[in-house]
Amino acid sequence: MRPAGRLLLGLVGAALAVLAVAGAASAAGGDNPPARCLRPNRYGELPTCTWDGTSWHRSFGGGMSTGGPPAGFVALFVLVLLGGVGVLVWKVSTARRMARESGMSAGDATAMTLLTDDGFGATYLAANLRDRTHAAPAPPPAAGRTVSERLQQLQALRDQGLVTVEEYDARRAAILDSL
Repeated sequence: MRPAGRLLLGLVGAALAVLAVAGAASAAGGDNPPARCLRPNRYGELPTCTWDGTSWHRSFGGGMSTGGPPAGFVALFVLVLLGGVGVLVWKVSTARRMARESGMSAGDATAMTLLTDDGFGATYLAANLRDRTHAAPAPPPAAGRTVSERLQQLQALRDQGLVTVEEYDARRAAILDSL
């Protein structure tokens, strides 16, 4: 705040204090307040002077009321709390989904995510490093197609370059094993 603003604020406060003290003194039957009731403290606050019937008592309010924390801090705390809960729910649901897709236990993934420091990362690694051939069984052969038709279709896919030689060999072996 600028010095001129402080001076103006001090003068307005002093005028209000004089009016309040004069009104309280005349209502209480006291004389005019002493000069010490009109002097601010080292922080620029004006005192509240009260007449108790025998003498004047000078006191300072102490600034802000003690009614609790400001509403802005409460709102910020609630937002941070809700954000933390939201992130936790997302981590658990993502870990459970990864576990289901890789054939792992969703309960173990939840426990690992919640109870360890790096549980979410560990669940991610375990789900991606797990051998997925055990997680999802091979689809059953199409009904109504013979082995020779399936082998011819596989050969056509390899000739078109849609499957690699390794994939062709693995699938051909699976078709022949189904006999």
